[in-house]
Amino acid sequence: MSFSVASFFHPYSKFLHGAAYNLHQNLEGLGVVSSSFTERDEAGKVIASYWSPDQAMVITLGFLVMLALLLIPLLSAAAYTVGKKRGLFCFFALLILPGVLNCLGLFPIINYLPTRYAINGVGKLGSEVGLIPLLMLCAITGWGVMVLLYDNLNLTERFRQIYDHFWFPLALVAAVFFVADNGANEDTALLKGATVNVQDASGYLLSQIRRYDDYCKANGLDDLRSCQWSRDSQWTFTHIKEGEAGYFIEFAPDDSRGFYAANRRTVSDDDVNAIRKEIAEYNQRLCPVKYFSSDISRSSPLSSTCEYVPYHYCSARPDGPPGIVDEGIGSHTVALASECIIPRLAAAKPYLKQLSALVSQHEKAKNHRWLYFLAVALAIGAKVSLSTTKLCLIDARPVADRRIILRAVRYRLGQCVRFMKRLLIDCGQWAGLVAIRVFKRFKRG
Repeated sequence: MSFSVASFFHPYSKFLHGAAYNLHQNLEGLGVVSSSFTERDEAGKVIASYWSPDQAMVITLGFLVMLALLLIPLLSAAAYTVGKKRGLFCFFALLILPGVLNCLGLFPIINYLPTRYAINGVGKLGSEVGLIPLLMLCAITGWGVMVLLYDNLNLTERFRQIYDHFWFPLALVAAVFFVADNGANEDTALLKGATVNVQDASGYLLSQIRRYDDYCKANGLDDLRSCQWSRDSQWTFTHIKEGEAGYFIEFAPDDSRGFYAANRRTVSDDDVNAIRKEIAEYNQRLCPVKYFSSDISRSSPLSSTCEYVPYHYCSARPDGPPGIVDEGIGSHTVALASECIIPRLAAAKPYLKQLSALVSQHEKAKNHRWLYFLAVALAIGAKVSLSTTKLCLIDARPVADRRIILRAVRYRLGQCVRFMKRLLIDCGQWAGLVAIRVFKRFKRG
């Protein structure tokens, strides 16, 4: 047992600290706050840039501490309204109970902090345990405010019935959330599947490009533009293969020409067509296709070099102009399937952008929904307070026993006003006496 001030306040500090961390995580997901910091020198030059959730969360914690301090007199007034001195005693007994239990070593150890914190984490909701303090703060705030409003505005059973008309439709929102979650899961699955398809197609083409690079080296063809491309493009396809959807959307080329440019900034149409023609010759040399008529042809047998490209990698038609490659390349065995995989990758970027935007909207909706649950907790506290006022028979109290807090506040405000008036009068009289004395001395002089 450790009876100290720090031990007494430890449960309350952990309670508010965990609440602040989880609230800050959701507000950061919404873009309201940020854990990013930039340090500048006296000349305004940036000397350091870093992320620190612990440092950024201090402001959020400060607001919650202010809220907690305001709640104490609010809930005290509500408890006195409900049960007079007995209610006030019960409130303070419950208030100090966690601190007393902690001093006795009986209060449980509760970790309200999230196990992970995501910088700019859209859709990240923090810890489920850390949500409990925020729900409790909202619920008791709603309870205290509604008790005071009900008593001091002389509300009646009619108001309870009106509030129920607002309260019960909240349950219907659960159906909206269910449909929204179902749509979000479908869009997320589509984005994941499209990303995997892009990664696999890039990996499949990368293995063929590496074989072509080895072929160029073995046959002394390093000067060919397609051989130079096979060396330079491996970096691009490797990163697409390893990267997620965000990388592909941000850094992958927007069209087929960008894939042929490799590490060069620009490439001419003539260079692109030259690369494609050399690759077509390579395919015809290693995996020749025999044409018996315009409609009938025979591919080379399947081997470790000649492969049928999976349809979902090769669903796009080759780029123009016509005559460079066979339009039906996807139905033949080939050694290097760049003609259909590259257009497929280029066509995938707008689709991934669209899906990614939808998923981002769904992720941000999680943060908005989290705030909605806090509002519901506030409404629940108000609903419970209406039951409390009914249980305590506030409606049956005589007029003299209602609006106690309002009368007390008016009385104290009246005292303050009278004190200020008396102070102003006294100051005015004192200032007048001083002015008279100064005038008399000036006149004598």
